[in-house]
Amino acid sequence: MQLVNFLLNNLLDVHIASLVLFHCWPRNETLQMVKHFHNSYHKQLIYHQFVHFKSVENFENLEERFLEHLQPTLAIYVDMKCEKSKILLTMANENQLYNQHYHWLLHDIENSSNFYSFVAPFQLSIDADISYIREVAIDNSSTLSYKLYDVYNNGQHIGGKLNMTAAYQIDCNRRVCNGKQYLSSLHLRTKYGNREQLNDVTLRVSTVVTQRPTNWPAEWLLRFLSQENETHIDGIARFGFQLSLILKDLLKCNMDFNFVDRWSISDTIGGSVGAVVDKTADLGSAPCLATEGRLQYLSAIIETGYFRSVCMFRTPHNAGIRGDVFLQPFSRLVWYIFAAILSTIALLLWLIFYLECKRMPRFWNLEYAPSLLNTFLVSFGAACIQSSALIPQSTGGRLVYLVLFLISFIMYNYYTSVVVSSLLSSPIKSKIKTLEDLAESSLQVGLEPLSFTKSYLNYSNRPEVHTFKKRKIESQSKNSHLWLPAEQGVLKVRDNPGYVYVFESSSGYAYVEKYYTAQQICDLNEVLFRPEQLLYTCLHRNSTYKELIRLRFLRILETGIYRKQRNYWAHMKLHCFAQNFVINVGMEYVAPLFFMLLCAILLAIVVLLLELAWQHYRHTNGNKNNPPPP
Repeated sequence: MQLVNFLLNNLLDVHIASLVLFHCWPRNETLQMVKHFHNSYHKQLIYHQFVHFKSVENFENLEERFLEHLQPTLAIYVDMKCEKSKILLTMANENQLYNQHYHWLLHDIENSSNFYSFVAPFQLSIDADISYIREVAIDNSSTLSYKLYDVYNNGQHIGGKLNMTAAYQIDCNRRVCNGKQYLSSLHLRTKYGNREQLNDVTLRVSTVVTQRPTNWPAEWLLRFLSQENETHIDGIARFGFQLSLILKDLLKCNMDFNFVDRWSISDTIGGSVGAVVDKTADLGSAPCLATEGRLQYLSAIIETGYFRSVCMFRTPHNAGIRGDVFLQPFSRLVWYIFAAILSTIALLLWLIFYLECKRMPRFWNLEYAPSLLNTFLVSFGAACIQSSALIPQSTGGRLVYLVLFLISFIMYNYYTSVVVSSLLSSPIKSKIKTLEDLAESSLQVGLEPLSFTKSYLNYSNRPEVHTFKKRKIESQSKNSHLWLPAEQGVLKVRDNPGYVYVFESSSGYAYVEKYYTAQQICDLNEVLFRPEQLLYTCLHRNSTYKELIRLRFLRILETGIYRKQRNYWAHMKLHCFAQNFVINVGMEYVAPLFFMLLCAILLAIVVLLLELAWQHYRHTNGNKNNPPPP
């Protein structure tokens, strides 16, 4: 009864309602315990299962046979006085069952030093939930005293030592448990608050370095990753390394950095990701993409980065000529109605001039009535805000003139405001908006030699990526300038409008800000090479450090250290300050006007020549028909 009271008290403290008991008690004692579970003063309902050691021949498939559960945590009681108890605990160690999903209660009456020597070789973990219980009888009473120890290891495989800390002592009689006495300060902190420092372990960290040879001495590589200048060189890798150093300080542990030249060869093989997947590394320093394939083996702990790969180019000056900018202020219907109004007014003016000349001669001071062509020219000139020497003298005619100039004034002001704002706004942008459009274009392409870019081209399932690779990459397989360093590629984009360079924005934007003027930055076009994605710090799904490292990274986020480091190491977008400079109107806008002017001049010359030829013809024929007198 004392033991049942203790178990109920313990399960109530940790909020667990499912219990498996491995024991070797007589049948009558087991029945008494079952009865006491149901008649206890505790109101908590406990689902319990008794497993007698004699009924178990072996403990193969231990978890599937006895411990399979759907609860967040299952409590397991083991009576260590039983003969097979150590076999059970050894098998649990081999199956790596000492983790946060099981609450182990190991009941013993022997000296704790024997238990320490037995458990010390076990692969216990920092997230293990193991309580060692020492039972001590109090003389001349039915009260039993239970002393509970918290047992864990920071990582036996990486140098951790077994830690046994006395938590509390509680006295239980046949009815209740009381008199809890705390033996340490464990109760003042959370589970991971007690285990937040890993002084005795050396975490294995797989460290990515893409811009320096990985066969360099470790001291040189560590010096390169620790430097804070030239943030555009290996920006993501160095950003992740800086976060690893902060994590190291918070955990008070050592770190063994193993250098690799890529995140992975395929999705989960090779590189930093592959080392975490096959458990040769406890942590990857550089954050990585949480793809579907990787999440089968890894857990994304927390967002620690941002990945943006773009295709950047300037709009070609000899392409994209836009004559439609001069027609855009009005729709076709408006232009048609405006032309109809001008034509109607031209006809009305011709009629007015004719009537003034023939019916009202006292108002007319010209020797002839203007032709219909002249009135059309007057109407069109008014639309272009040009005056006219022909002015009606009658009141009605002048009212028509007033209406003509008023309509022309309103239309002209609206038209010029729209055209000027269009011409003096941000520079013309290319119509290439997607990777598929880029693949179909005739623009030349260059790429930054990054391992994840090459991997994406080879393993992506997106059809537009396959098209881009076939038309832009495979067609230039013999081009030695296809893969260019970021600095050279960015400069080539600046000096060769229409040249496309594919790079990672966190590193390439630094060169853009260094070498480009504000006007050139506004002239840039960007096409996403791959969808924008977040980067995560990933650990193995079965890693015992997941919760601890997540809490430490949350602390880094809360204090603002992460934001400071990210703003320093990662450039995510460019800013166009168009109001700080005067935008010149280029030939892509003015060329149509020059072409129209040239056509008009040629047409005028042709008409003039035809008129001269006609006059010459008439003069020649006239002389033949009327010869001079003798």
